[in-house]
Amino acid sequence: MKLTKLKAYLTEPSKCFIPKCKAHCCINAPLPEDFLPKHQDKIQRQIFGSFNMGVNDLRDTYNSIIYSTRPIIFIGYDTEGKMLATISPEMVEKLNIQSMEDVNRLLNEYEARKIYNYCPFIQSDARCSVYSERPPICREFGTEPGDINKCPEKASRLEIAKYKAKDFIDLYKEVFKTMWKQIRNKKPVE
Repeated sequence: MKLTKLKAYLTEPSKCFIPKCKAHCCINAPLPEDFLPKHQDKIQRQIFGSFNMGVNDLRDTYNSIIYSTRPIIFIGYDTEGKMLATISPEMVEKLNIQSMEDVNRLLNEYEARKIYNYCPFIQSDARCSVYSERPPICREFGTEPGDINKCPEKASRLEIAKYKAKDFIDLYKEVFKTMWKQIRNKKPVE
């Protein structure tokens, strides 16, 4: 019984862990409309356009904007199951888009190549450049029930321990090699 509890404690997803994170919770992030202008100096990704989605949550007192860090923003599906997307007129011209088939092809290509529409503040290592000042939607992620709030990449305590052990070994590998050579050659450590 205790062994089962210990195993569950070590293996259940427990917390965010940046080395494992792929920032999937930061894709198509609806940011308050005044947020980006206040933090322009911390933008990490090129912005191709934006989509004002209105009020994102009934508790919000502001409109939210999804910024596109890829040329096309996938918004969702309409009632008939067709893709909804938005794209700036400049990008339509630049990418020579002639039809919705072109848009669908590009969206499928982005998904296949894992080119996601990340929040403009996500750095290449999945860290957030505005973490201490992040908006309410980011602060609330993971605190509400429902699958949309569950991070598929939260690390277990065991994963974190393995990563840290590997990191420690990689860091000191050369030191260990030198010490082992000196031990094998019976040379005193300097």
